[in-house]
Amino acid sequence: MAIAAAVVVVDRITKIYVERHFGVPYGPRQVLDHVLYLTVTRNAGAAFGLFQNFTLGFLLISAVVMVAILFYYGRLPATDWPARLGLSLVFGGAISNAYDRGVQGSVVDFIQVPHCPIFSLAGSAITVGVVVLLIGTVWRGRSRRS
Repeated sequence: MAIAAAVVVVDRITKIYVERHFGVPYGPRQVLDHVLYLTVTRNAGAAFGLFQNFTLGFLLISAVVMVAILFYYGRLPATDWPARLGLSLVFGGAISNAYDRGVQGSVVDFIQVPHCPIFSLAGSAITVGVVVLLIGTVWRGRSRRS
């Protein structure tokens, strides 16, 4: 779970930095030619701005997900690194976003790429974690059939 702790620390540091140095709202400011923009915003909803102002619901869902991850993580074999990595990323992202929602009522998002919603490192950790979990599941399924 050191990965989860690293996600929380890096996410908090980056959010504090962009809030203090650029403010909310800010941007868009092109960082990488037509590929990456800095756009600081507050999101009281989920990805794509869905379910705005559902803060208490998101906090409850996050708590249930985090408890389930802790329960399941402890039962994983040490060799199942895709599941451990994926769950750690999701757990860290969930903690960091839950902190934002609990303290500020919204999540600070600031990374924008074309044709995607604005996100933070916590959101990307959750997304990457889910992808790792899915790939690990497919990989384990293929290993069993061979």
